[in-house]
Amino acid sequence: MMSDDIRYITYSEEEMTIVRNGTAAIRKVLERGSEKEKERLLFCLDRYLDPWFEYNLSYKAEIDRLLEEVIVTANTLAVKESALQLLTDYGEGDFKIIKENIDKIEPELMSEINYLLEMIDFTHKGNEML
Repeated sequence: MMSDDIRYITYSEEEMTIVRNGTAAIRKVLERGSEKEKERLLFCLDRYLDPWFEYNLSYKAEIDRLLEEVIVTANTLAVKESALQLLTDYGEGDFKIIKENIDKIEPELMSEINYLLEMIDFTHKGNEML
């Protein structure tokens, strides 16, 4: 028996073009797009951020900051979870936006947020030992 709450997300050349057009185009969708548009774009970003595909975007740091903003601003939990997953899988930096706005993050996300922040602290400490 099929469940009514099964969801699927796809992306097309449209989302790929948005990513290739840079952070202004990405920001526009993440700030003003519908939930579905945001979910499609976030799913597409996985392709561009995953090192296996070797895209090496010159504006990856800006994308990381945009993803942090998605998590701490008014978005659905599903959109925030997708952004958080991208940061957990591919994010770099100090996650300053998340740290400064931790009080704006839903309790449902806090275990993943804590994991993300612990992971970055561990990485920084590991690099200091080298």
